[in-house]
Amino acid sequence: MSAPRVWTSPGRILCPWVLLLGPMLLIAAGCATSSGGASSGGGKSVVNPGQQSNTGWPFWPQKMRVHPLSQFVKDRHTGNFLLEARVEFSDPYGHICKAYGEVVIALYDANPSHFEENEIGSWAEDLTDLDQNQIFFDDVTGTYLFRLEIEGMSVPDASELQILFHSADGSVLQDSYVVQK
Repeated sequence: MSAPRVWTSPGRILCPWVLLLGPMLLIAAGCATSSGGASSGGGKSVVNPGQQSNTGWPFWPQKMRVHPLSQFVKDRHTGNFLLEARVEFSDPYGHICKAYGEVVIALYDANPSHFEENEIGSWAEDLTDLDQNQIFFDDVTGTYLFRLEIEGMSVPDASELQILFHSADGSVLQDSYVVQK
C-alpha cells in the first residue's frame, strides 16, 4: 500500500504571499498623496458663505446648551461639593464644535422667595487661552466641563444654572438648566 497522495491547492501556495504582501499594498495605498503633497483625507467640505461668521470660519459656534450631564458631585479627593457644569456648542450645521471666547456661569435658586437674593454664585472662564480651552474640553462627551467649588454656599435642592458665552466674534449665546441636588 502506498501512502495517500496529498494535493497542494493553489490557495495553499498563494496564501502566505497574500498575507505577506497584502498589508504592504494597503499601507502603500493609504500613504498616497493628492497633488498638494499632503494626505487628502477623502472628506468633502461644503461651505455656505451666507452662514459664515465675520471671522471667515464656517464652523463658528451658533448654538450653545447647558448639557443635561451637568450635576452636583462630591469630589472624591477633597470631599468638597462641586458643580459640574457641562456646556455644548454646535456650528451652523448642527455639529458639535469647540468655542473661543469667555464663559460666564451663574447659579441661581430655581424657586426664590420674594425676599431672598436669587444668585448663589458666579464664575468666569476664559476659553481664549488655548491651554485652558484644551483642559476644559472633554473629548468623550464633546462638552466643556467646568468643575466649580460650591463649598460653603447655600445651595437649594433645585438650582438654575445659567451660562452666557461671549464669543470672540462678538456674538453672545445663552442657555439655562435646572440642576437637582
